[in-house]
Amino acid sequence: MNSLRLFAAFTTAIAAFLLALVPLAVALDFGGVLWWTQYVAGLAVVSAFVLAVPSVASWWTYNRPRHALVMIPLVVWLAYSWFQTVDLWPSLVGMLSPGSQTAYTDWLEPVLPANTLPTAFSISIAPDDTSHAVAFLAIIVVLAWTSLRVFNSRARLIGLLSAVAITGAVISVLGIVSLTLPDLKWVRFFDEATTSHFATFVNRNNAALTLNLGLAASFGLLGWRLSALTGQEIDGDEFEFGELFALASDRDSIIGLGCAVLCVAGLLVCGSRGGLGAAVLATTISFGWMRRRKGVATVPVALAVFAIAVAILVVPLQLNLESIKRFELFSSQAKTLTTDGRFSHWPEGVDAGIAHLPAGSGLSTYAYAYLPHQNEIPKNWCIHADNLWLELFVEQGIVGIGLALFIFAALIWCLSTISETHDALDHGVRIMGWYCLSAVAFSQCFDFGLIIPANLMIFVMLMAAMVSRSAEAEVLIPDSTARPSLLSRIINGNATAMTAAVASPVMVLAALLAAFASLPRLHDDAVLSTRIRTANMRMAAGQGDAERLKSLKESLDSTPGESLDAALIFSPATLPVSQLTMQAQLEHRLARFDEVRTKQPETANEAKELYLVTSPNYRRLVGRDASQYIDGLPPGLEQIEAKSIPDGYRKAIEAYQEALKRLPLDPEIRGKLVALDFAMTPADNPSDGSSISESLLKQLGMLHRAHPFQLRDIAVLAAQIRYNEIAADFWNQSLVHSPQWTAHAMNSILRYKQVNLLDALPADPKVMRTAVNEILMRQFEASYPLLDAMTKELKCEQCESIDDKSKCLRLTALALMKLNQFEKAAEYFEEAVSLAPSNATFRLDLIAALRKTGNRQAALQQARMGRQIDSSDVRFDNVIKQMAQFELESTKAAKP
Repeated sequence: MNSLRLFAAFTTAIAAFLLALVPLAVALDFGGVLWWTQYVAGLAVVSAFVLAVPSVASWWTYNRPRHALVMIPLVVWLAYSWFQTVDLWPSLVGMLSPGSQTAYTDWLEPVLPANTLPTAFSISIAPDDTSHAVAFLAIIVVLAWTSLRVFNSRARLIGLLSAVAITGAVISVLGIVSLTLPDLKWVRFFDEATTSHFATFVNRNNAALTLNLGLAASFGLLGWRLSALTGQEIDGDEFEFGELFALASDRDSIIGLGCAVLCVAGLLVCGSRGGLGAAVLATTISFGWMRRRKGVATVPVALAVFAIAVAILVVPLQLNLESIKRFELFSSQAKTLTTDGRFSHWPEGVDAGIAHLPAGSGLSTYAYAYLPHQNEIPKNWCIHADNLWLELFVEQGIVGIGLALFIFAALIWCLSTISETHDALDHGVRIMGWYCLSAVAFSQCFDFGLIIPANLMIFVMLMAAMVSRSAEAEVLIPDSTARPSLLSRIINGNATAMTAAVASPVMVLAALLAAFASLPRLHDDAVLSTRIRTANMRMAAGQGDAERLKSLKESLDSTPGESLDAALIFSPATLPVSQLTMQAQLEHRLARFDEVRTKQPETANEAKELYLVTSPNYRRLVGRDASQYIDGLPPGLEQIEAKSIPDGYRKAIEAYQEALKRLPLDPEIRGKLVALDFAMTPADNPSDGSSISESLLKQLGMLHRAHPFQLRDIAVLAAQIRYNEIAADFWNQSLVHSPQWTAHAMNSILRYKQVNLLDALPADPKVMRTAVNEILMRQFEASYPLLDAMTKELKCEQCESIDDKSKCLRLTALALMKLNQFEKAAEYFEEAVSLAPSNATFRLDLIAALRKTGNRQAALQQARMGRQIDSSDVRFDNVIKQMAQFELESTKAAKP
């Protein structure tokens, strides 16, 4: 038995060392968002789990009922998340998640043939994404069990705190280096990818959570050393700040002190408001001013801390290294919580969560769940809610929120137990725990950083440290302490101990099953993502000869296989959506090559022209006599035969339709199907006989109604097949919220002769002014008859400045000149000149209008006034000479 315990101690020490390295390694690789990183991290965690299994032989150290406080909810969470991916009866899904039922029925019935509609579907509206998230969640469950077994001794727990503190410090150093040395190769790589990165994290808010967790561990180390050296607690009534100098001469405090300084520096320069606000709030709570009940003295402290946190989030501070260098902390250009679009988006998330109550929409589905509930306020596609608790509410409903609250309550209870002991290490763990929970609870109201693998793994290991230490603290509580609470007596009773003894093997088996079921899924997802990325890069780079495309397709076909069969609980019922869509893209590209090859082009230029015609922008126009209603079409369009459609187009459609059945709210798949509508047959139309193209376009408009740029693209797709009313409506919607893109939209609208320009333009003066200006500048004579109605919407009297008003009046006059309404145009020119008398161009326009009306005397008077104002402008002299010459010639012509 002794040899077994020695072996268990040895393997557990190795497991602790391995786990301590994982967070830093994962954080250095984009925070762990890449699927290969998640797979490798999973291998490391499972290896540590295997090394920790012999420790079960030490029954007396394992039989801690408090461990079940976090393990049971985590296992339940994993089981529930997997349940969301299981295909159920539609009626049952309707009871559990009405929004999911709507996605699989109301959104699919108008765009898929009746015989292909799914007869059973899951609660998750993106089951492939959810399955991957469940696989990684299984790794987290394994990590939790292993951490509880490993970090239950003083030495290993101190090592964990040191490793987490160093992780935060390294991220801070890398972030500061990236700000001070922007020319480094890896820094330029991040700068090209995103403008909001910090260190190796793509999102600075995610990095800020790592810094806060590192700061929590640093504070834990400092609290432990201070209590061990002085016997005082930082949040004790007898603590004096002079005792902090004891840390300066202590070697063991160097890691905590150095890492704390670096993490604070990183928080100050990373630019994360939520991270900095969380640090202020968590520091206050962890050092006891709000945790210990000190009566009314707590109230002003709480109000001050809350005010500071709100100020950090709302006041336009410029939080970066340059601002600190210059001491310019205020900037009107800085983004705050009130200006970055979160407040306008969160109501959409709330509506989506309510629609999917009580069961949610499935893990990792937020990017699709909120789309049907968008308002029309322009914003980017929100992959995340920038509010983890809102995202959890949408994706897992009441169950997810309840489990999260239960775990937080259990951890708070564990910290309360630790606070009753006088052990120095317990003091450090208590500070770490309160800081960690406070920072996570607050910062995740404005971020989603906890689901980043590096942060989640750190949090789970620190959580295990809190629970393990609270279990040990039970035997350290002094006898003089008040009688334990009812909950403590229940947890520590014999009945609970026996139950825990029985549950222990079950927990081991559950962790073992989760470990070996999740790794194959993570591996296959990583392999598939690599092959898809490779295929996309080759296609984007033009490396697309037919043979190479066929080899890429064959490699994709062979990706899912034996390894997925070994993990049935996480394997999809069909091919993953990403694989289906990539196969469809390859089939589409191969079909284009087939069409070009059948025409047997003689030169490279002919081949390029034919290949251009087969692109998604033009191929659907073949056979529609498009040149009659569209300007600017390529010359080779008539060379393609409308009835000759290669089989590759049909295969692509079938693959997209299959993908849409598994991702019913995806707008990109719908866009691909619209581009292939020329290859659809009557059998593809819905059972009600409506046009699938029309239904797809309308659904795209609904899913993109907050995305003006995408609405313009959808309008083009509609106008290409003469859905002119739909096209005009989408152009109108896009310009309502983005009038600055009017000139760009006009280039597209005016190409389509049958689209009513007045319907496509909103009655917005800014839009109309730009539109009129485009028509006049580009001399679109076909649109001149519309100028009369358009000038009535210019609303020059609403212009904010005299300069803008004068320009608007001139624009109105120029439009009237094209309509031969010269007298009316002269009146507008005259008013514009009165507002800008020194503007020579305005006065010359007025002179031209007066001459058109025949009022040559007034025109001559204006020319002389212009010459008086600016004698250097020879244009007025030329006008006067021309008019004099004209008068002379007229006089000669009048004589007999």
